[in-house]
Amino acid sequence: MRRRRRGQPVAECPDPNHAGSWVVRRGRRTTKAGISQVFRCSPEGRSSHTFSVLVEAVPAAKRRRPKSVPAVPCPVPEHAGSNVTSNGVRKTESGLRRVFRCEPAVGEPHTFRVVASASAVPVPTWSPPPACPDHPSGHVVRDGRYASSTRKRRQRYRCYPTDDRSSYHRFTPILPRDHVHAGSESCAECEELRGLHRGDATVSRRQSWSARLVAETLRDLSRGTTYAEASVSLRDTTKRTRTRKNAGNPVRGYTGARLAKNAWHIAADWCETYSPVLWDHVDGQLRAAAQEAVRERERRLLAGEPNPTPLTVLIDDIPINARFVDENGKRISRRDYFVLVLAEVSWDPSPDDRVDRRLRLRLVRAFPTNDHHAWKLLFDELDYTPDFIVADAGTGLLKAVREFYKGGTTFVPSLFHVREAIEEGLLKTPGAWVQATSKGAKELRSELADHLAGLRKKNLTALTAAEWTTWWDHLEDLLVGLNVSVEPTRKRRRNYEQTVASVLPTLAAHPHLPVSTGGLEVTLRKRVEPLLANRAHAFANIERTNRLLDLAVCNDAGLFNDMPAVIDLLRSDSTANDGWSTPLRAVTDPQPPGTAPRGKRYSSLRDQQLIRDIARSKGLA
Repeated sequence: MRRRRRGQPVAECPDPNHAGSWVVRRGRRTTKAGISQVFRCSPEGRSSHTFSVLVEAVPAAKRRRPKSVPAVPCPVPEHAGSNVTSNGVRKTESGLRRVFRCEPAVGEPHTFRVVASASAVPVPTWSPPPACPDHPSGHVVRDGRYASSTRKRRQRYRCYPTDDRSSYHRFTPILPRDHVHAGSESCAECEELRGLHRGDATVSRRQSWSARLVAETLRDLSRGTTYAEASVSLRDTTKRTRTRKNAGNPVRGYTGARLAKNAWHIAADWCETYSPVLWDHVDGQLRAAAQEAVRERERRLLAGEPNPTPLTVLIDDIPINARFVDENGKRISRRDYFVLVLAEVSWDPSPDDRVDRRLRLRLVRAFPTNDHHAWKLLFDELDYTPDFIVADAGTGLLKAVREFYKGGTTFVPSLFHVREAIEEGLLKTPGAWVQATSKGAKELRSELADHLAGLRKKNLTALTAAEWTTWWDHLEDLLVGLNVSVEPTRKRRRNYEQTVASVLPTLAAHPHLPVSTGGLEVTLRKRVEPLLANRAHAFANIERTNRLLDLAVCNDAGLFNDMPAVIDLLRSDSTANDGWSTPLRAVTDPQPPGTAPRGKRYSSLRDQQLIRDIARSKGLA
């Protein structure tokens, strides 16, 4: 048995329970920290152990700090400046996502994701979900998608009103999205990446079209595009059909297969449903401007000042003729209905103290007739008394002006129509014209043509009533000298001589007043006639036709120059009605009781009795 040496230990054991134990050296060991002396401690009654002490430190190699993930700001605007830390990564089908945890100063901590590496598919960015309409402060998360009747399924949401996660309810936004962005889908409709909860909203509930497409289609209709052209363009652009896709066996006799051929109904339905939304906005602006002009007129009248900007309207009508071949092969042309047009003169002050004028459409209405009942309905919708009415001196129009305004306005016969009527009467008089071409074109004799050439605004406003009578006498003398009948010209003279003579003093006092509807004729060719070209005979419903004509007024007012404003009008109207719009095809012409003529259906646009009944119900008959 080996005897243990006695003496002082070479070191102290770091274990306090081994104080005074025998410690001996056991060599040295080199480590990354330096050279360490190894000792062996042999306490009495216990097992031995070793420990080391650093005796010579060696500078350690400089260690690189691991690359930390840079903190990103929280996307929630209210959490700006909050503490954001990395919380790992998540691998998804559309790429790698890095997760961050936000600990705001106010509110509960939450996590959000940032794209680390994305696939070739466009990745939607983060965006807050829509607020619950019943619980604005509730916690909202996505809850799958719904609907099978639209091109893409729509997003549904789940709302937790309280912290209790067992209590929740599902909801959809007031205006659902036309399409939603899932991580594995690309978006061909959007020109940029949008959030998970963002996308083009539908124009209203139960509609599978976005408000942008509806607004663009209404703009095209207002500029003369037909229902069929607009609808076919929509289907070609969006690669969509009007029929619903049936996952099971097709149902025989399903009406959608037949209605799908009538593509024009898409644009026609939108015109019927959403044209009143735009018209109410434009009509409100035009009414407000007219009321302001009326107040300015009253102010000047009380102050005894002249009014350089009188309220002036120009009126004209467009006859729509139906041409067809009867059973005997005879070509027949008859008047189907009329389009009555009223335009307002807008006065613009100039820097040189002049007042320039421009013309803007105010009302365009299709009526079965242009008698005094129809004109009274148009005046009733205007809702103010103008100072001057410039129009053709038609019998029905003159009667409507006298009975409706009762002398409160001044009627100015259109010089354009006066000259046109006189020339028409001369061309129907044998001997007053010559055949200028082989195709049968007529030309007035030089004496008569020179006399009519002097009928201009500058010359007319300088005439007195006696000089105006002399002008007619000279015209009759020319006809007598040519040995031509004067009866057709006298008929025109009876219609226009006294009417024009009564307004000559007014025209002399207002030289800037328009005396012709020639400018209105140009506006009609640009704004109204494109809507009627090659299809006016196909219109049958009076209300639906007038809603299309309202779009022409909206276009003339410049509404479609600002398409975002049009989209806002459509969305605001649907939002105000909880996302709903008026039902499609609510405007119809039911067949009246009784036996209908064979092969003919009822058309309210051609029912002259309808206009008389409406005028009678408003006390205008």
